[in-house]
Amino acid sequence: SETGRGGGGVRRGLQLGQVFGVRGKFTWPPGGDVMSKLKSPIGGPNDEPFDRPFEVKTDEEQRLEGLENIERAKAYIKEHITEDMNEDQIRHLVSRAMEACIPPVPSWQEMFMMEAQKKTLKKKGDVEANEEKQKKIQEAGLARVPKIDEFGRAYATGRRKTSVARVWVTEGTGNVIVNRKMMVDYFARMAHREEIFAPLRLTGKPLSFDVWATVKGGGLSGQAQAIRHGVAQALQPFDIETYRPLMKRFKYLTYDARQVERKKPGQPKARKKFQWVKR
Repeated sequence: SETGRGGGGVRRGLQLGQVFGVRGKFTWPPGGDVMSKLKSPIGGPNDEPFDRPFEVKTDEEQRLEGLENIERAKAYIKEHITEDMNEDQIRHLVSRAMEACIPPVPSWQEMFMMEAQKKTLKKKGDVEANEEKQKKIQEAGLARVPKIDEFGRAYATGRRKTSVARVWVTEGTGNVIVNRKMMVDYFARMAHREEIFAPLRLTGKPLSFDVWATVKGGGLSGQAQAIRHGVAQALQPFDIETYRPLMKRFKYLTYDARQVERKKPGQPKARKKFQWVKR
């Protein structure tokens, strides 16, 4: 009959039978002494289904494997076919070649698992590539960390808007000098002083470092933030494993590229419009 295992064999036999020019329907199994002498090329019993471990393969690997299986089936048929075989025996031989050399179509559960495993492998590869990229970025960042010179000073350049600050940091007692003036004399507003002391406060010992800075360009707000940027960079070599993660967490090492938006023609300012008059 064509039910159960026999039905599957019939369908696979018909598929390969069309490839080799064998047409028509047949029953399973058709019997005969010739068929009982055939042996499977994979070493198992004749009625044992094709079996192999579950593995995920690329489309090209699956295509090459399919071509290889077809060639094995052809070789199997050429090896066992004889002139005294009738039509039913030839069909049975084709079915046995299919059963022995070509794996059955996987179930939908197996296909679902294969797709899920492909996505997992792809995601794993993306994660590994991202980790490698992040590692290179960290190595490049560490290469830019300032060095402490023979005088115990760490130098860095800070920028904000149009202000540029050159900053030297040394171990000391908390003195901050800006353009040869004490910080309290140069920056009258407390907010500007807080900007400069923000990275020093993150270290937990703000009065353990001295800062000497020269700054030019921009206004007081931009200059204070430029000095903060330089101080955060110059503090790293004093304890890179502790200070660098702290500075990165609060984004003190990141250059703030925001600039004043330009004035537009036909407008009094960057966004402001002239009053519209209907007549």
